[in-house]
Amino acid sequence: MRVKISMVMGLLSAALSHQATADEHIIKGVITNWVPQVTYAKPGDTIKFVQMAGHDTQTIDGMIPEGATPWKAAMGAEGFSVALDKEGAYIFKCNPHMTTGMVGAVIVGEGAPKNLAALDTSAESVKLGKNMVVRTIRKMKEDLKKKGLIQ
Repeated sequence: MRVKISMVMGLLSAALSHQATADEHIIKGVITNWVPQVTYAKPGDTIKFVQMAGHDTQTIDGMIPEGATPWKAAMGAEGFSVALDKEGAYIFKCNPHMTTGMVGAVIVGEGAPKNLAALDTSAESVKLGKNMVVRTIRKMKEDLKKKGLIQ
């Protein structure tokens, strides 16, 4: 009986400590931009979108880590949140403002995202707002270089 209680307590403690270490990152819809444009997170962190009046958020097909779950929030979904567990880069957009630059990136994990090369390939198939997707990837890479995570 004592072993079972110890085991249950250990599992409960591990679950709670994981929750306690997860952070929440805020991304704001500001006019036709995401602020910040590039967000860094740890696996298990939550991304929360605010100032969403007139905005939605959706991942772009082929521009999330393999095995990750895409997201799509309804227009004006204030406080929409998504927990990200898969490491890599996630490229997302606001559908009505994508062509004016409302494309952002979340990088989950430490180091260079493993799907970085795949993002360049996937960007080629983007029809609407391709130049803004390419710009976001370029800005993300510039930021990764400044942090010394890529060359």
